[in-house]
Amino acid sequence: GSEAARRKGAGRWLWVDPQVSIGYYLHLIENGYMVQQGGRFAFAQPPEIKAWSSASGLEVAGATAVEAEEDRDEEQEEEEEAKQLGGSREAVLPEERAGAEEGAEHVPEAAIVEEAHAGEDTAAETANELRSKLGRDICIVCILGGTEFRGVDSEALVKAIASKLEASIGSKAKFLTGGMAGVQETFAKHCGDGSRVWNLLPVGQSSSYGRGTDINVGAGLEERKAVFGLIGDIYITVEGGPGVSQEAKAAHARGVLVVPLMRTGGASNGMFEFPQGALQKPDFSTDEQWSLLKRHDAPVDESAAAVAAVVEACIGATMERTAAC
Repeated sequence: GSEAARRKGAGRWLWVDPQVSIGYYLHLIENGYMVQQGGRFAFAQPPEIKAWSSASGLEVAGATAVEAEEDRDEEQEEEEEAKQLGGSREAVLPEERAGAEEGAEHVPEAAIVEEAHAGEDTAAETANELRSKLGRDICIVCILGGTEFRGVDSEALVKAIASKLEASIGSKAKFLTGGMAGVQETFAKHCGDGSRVWNLLPVGQSSSYGRGTDINVGAGLEERKAVFGLIGDIYITVEGGPGVSQEAKAAHARGVLVVPLMRTGGASNGMFEFPQGALQKPDFSTDEQWSLLKRHDAPVDESAAAVAAVVEACIGATMERTAAC
């Protein structure tokens, strides 16, 4: 570690050393610095927070440790998203990817490349137009998650969820990703043959998954996010940071179902201003099913089955309401 790290104090002293990363929230909790109170976090004891400015002195930090940690997580997520959606890639249709990527098992539906700019049309109009193309008589299930896995079993969970959802509700739904690495890519590659997967990206970008159909909307990431938050009927979240929370909030504000894998932590467990209402059990879910989304000790297969059951129950409830109208 740095000189500051070697000389830091102990006990209730919490040093914010700019030369050494404090680490993820889990580090602070495991070492007794922080405790969880409901959906938020607080210091176990009021700490003295200082930043090392030089080898010979200290200056009081301008931000709290929590704010600094959130800023680092947000910056990291933005860097990963920018890297994933670099401007040098050209859009590639699924048929072209199938020929270019050896061994890709893909049976796509007719390719749709919707080159619409949210600056010209509002996000709502773009989402409405795209929804008409995907079909209004089918459920759109959106997948949200981080660009890399942090939890030890998060990747296995996503693979199991993709498989179970495709098997249980495949004919009733289409699955939408944001074309990102990590959670979304893993889901797309394990959801059957990918023919019911659609990847929403900014104009001029491609997912390079080798699975699913790419759809291009918006001139940049923020415009794409705006459309993504308006088009789905159900949103499933795994881990995630501020970006996942932002899209989940937009969906929850519309009154649609958000299914958070709370056991995976991050935004999905209430961090980064994730909508607290989305953490509450919906009427069509059983207590046992919702508990399986929270429990860290639950078998991966059981938690995945619970997600599929909750989503299927939501689709059933929606169909009943539609039929009654």
